[in-house]
Amino acid sequence: MREPVIFKTTDGDKQLTFKIYPFPATKSEDLLIRILLLTGKNLDLDASVSYKEIIRALASVPHMEAKALLDELLTCVYKIDGNNERQFSYDDADGYISNPMTLIRLRVESLKVNFSFFQNFGKLFSHAEPSS
Repeated sequence: MREPVIFKTTDGDKQLTFKIYPFPATKSEDLLIRILLLTGKNLDLDASVSYKEIIRALASVPHMEAKALLDELLTCVYKIDGNNERQFSYDDADGYISNPMTLIRLRVESLKVNFSFFQNFGKLFSHAEPSS
């Protein structure tokens, strides 16, 4: 099991701290399959896939389909206040987040934590011959 990642950012005049817990392998696989089904025609799987390319491919998907996946990336994010951590929720996010770019950064950080293997993702689909 991978360790959670601490992410600190400034939102307006506030310093915010979040903890991002990596999804279990089964959850990551489910999200990966759904992302590929939605964006596959817009990704070059023979090359190294960057986070920027994933975001660009997601941007080509209709809003409601992409939003569900993007929102799911926030389910592993927890806001840290002292010794307390509270799972991210849209119900209270407007109480401490004023800049929409903070939400984008949280999604990108969650993407990095959960899909860091994307840097070598294209190698999974290479046409290399198996070694004997």
